[in-house]
Amino acid sequence: MKQFFAVLSLLFLFTIISCAAITGTQEISAADSLLRKKQYSKAAMSYREMLQQHPDSLYARDARYGLAMTLISFDNPQKDYYQALHEFEVFYKMYPNDRRLPEVENWIAALRALHDLSSNIEQLKRLDIRHEERRRR
Repeated sequence: MKQFFAVLSLLFLFTIISCAAITGTQEISAADSLLRKKQYSKAAMSYREMLQQHPDSLYARDARYGLAMTLISFDNPQKDYYQALHEFEVFYKMYPNDRRLPEVENWIAALRALHDLSSNIEQLKRLDIRHEERRRR
């Protein structure tokens, strides 16, 4: 009788895990589809919801990567390079053996360079304004 309940429990557990895997696959596929259709805000929202609801799931890495890619899409009117950099850095730390790591490293380097360049431009603007104010005196 104990063996019967043990087998029944294992079958029940397997069913729950299978359902969760199917749901995760469907959620990622739906978010990826939104990204391909260039529905960026909906895609980002889907990826974020998945990360919030299932942060330790097998699909969290795909959700984080998808979110970062959504945030850097060149024609996304609400792109956010700073947030994309954060997502890529978290991905890099959490998934050091992922096959996409070389691409993620390239994005991190490019986004850091862009951030540094933006900071330098802002500093030059402030210096130019100060220089112009001094010249007018």
